[in-house]
Amino acid sequence: MKSKQIFKENNVLITIYAFVFLFLIFQKAIYSPDTFGYLKAMPNRHLGYVIFLKIFAFLFSDAFEFAVKVFQILFSLVSIHFFYSKVSQLLKLHILFKSAVLLVLLFPLFYPIYAANNLCPEGISYALYLLFVAFNLDFIFNENSRAFKFAIITFIMLVFTRGQFMFTYFIFAFIYILKYRSHLKNKTHVINLLILIFIPGIVIIGEMSYHKLKDGIFMTTPFGFTNMSSAAYYISEEDDAKLISNPEYKSIFKKSYNELKRKKLLMSSQSTSNYKENYAFFHNHIPQICNHTTYKIARTHFINKTKKSSEESKFTIAQSFYNAEKANKEITLILLKKNYKKWIQLYVANLSYSFYNSIGFVIMVILFIYSTFKVITVYHKWHALLFICTALSLSNAILIAIFSHSIMRYVFYNYALILLSLLIIFKIFRHGIKD
Repeated sequence: MKSKQIFKENNVLITIYAFVFLFLIFQKAIYSPDTFGYLKAMPNRHLGYVIFLKIFAFLFSDAFEFAVKVFQILFSLVSIHFFYSKVSQLLKLHILFKSAVLLVLLFPLFYPIYAANNLCPEGISYALYLLFVAFNLDFIFNENSRAFKFAIITFIMLVFTRGQFMFTYFIFAFIYILKYRSHLKNKTHVINLLILIFIPGIVIIGEMSYHKLKDGIFMTTPFGFTNMSSAAYYISEEDDAKLISNPEYKSIFKKSYNELKRKKLLMSSQSTSNYKENYAFFHNHIPQICNHTTYKIARTHFINKTKKSSEESKFTIAQSFYNAEKANKEITLILLKKNYKKWIQLYVANLSYSFYNSIGFVIMVILFIYSTFKVITVYHKWHALLFICTALSLSNAILIAIFSHSIMRYVFYNYALILLSLLIIFKIFRHGIKD
């Protein structure tokens, strides 16, 4: 009877995946402004998707766009099914809850995200993220050592594609320590734990080595503080220039501030003192603030400076990215120290937006605190699963809110985990703790 039910469910799933594939394959490939940066292998783009597009462009030439789309759709569907299967098995989900999880997993493939049709990192990073989480769940809860090897591989590929997941492995390392706390002297556990802790550092060195080979500079992808500077500039005031001691950086700040003031892109230019409204404006105008103004001014400054001493080359272009990032880092830290109260209010509004409103954010925080307390005091699979889902959701949202704005493109990875968090807490309180 059970085998018949599984066979029937698999047939339904295959039918759903087939319809999804057919629908998506007839949708156009989506080019965003970032796409061309990856095609040109610009210094401010992570190596994963650059290499991915370069391979497809080499293999398929003029047909590479269609080939990328086919691969991304198939890769997404395979990853969704793998994640869905592992989670359904671990949580022993009812068919109704299974359906809800599947719908949420499939949602990013459709409007307005169209992740698999987008010639941008999320075309493969969504699939890699699902595989990464699923392999780790399999490793920790099913004690599948083979899954651990695949988890490491997918983590490296994921972080090389989207840097926002750099520190997610510490969440799994924390659960691993708690689960095996009484056996941590075991050689296998020591090795696994060392890998979990040090793999992010190894990935960072790998990324820096890539830039050294390609751009001539041993650096991380220079865009983190550039993004982070957007909020710092948005809340800044004209007299903040006095706090910047570096003459070059002071000049960059003054030019950027004046241009933002002219375009009415400063918080002080807005007619409201409501932080939700101020964040809404910031949320909708960050490309104009960052990409079209502050970043452009900083890079132009360093490119013009280089041109005076040498001809423009691949190295000097990369150097301008690096110097702009370095300048934005110092300017950002100075501005945030001075205007920290305004930044905190803006940040909280940004973070809450990741969960659509403050209520959703508060619920996730409560579930995180509850699961943390429970998993530390008396380890149990259900509390560990709840901790992982809430910690992954919150860590991603926290990091995004620090460096950028909480647009759907950056936070849709959380949707399935938020649903799973709610399902887990429902099962805990409805049915109690069971294996």
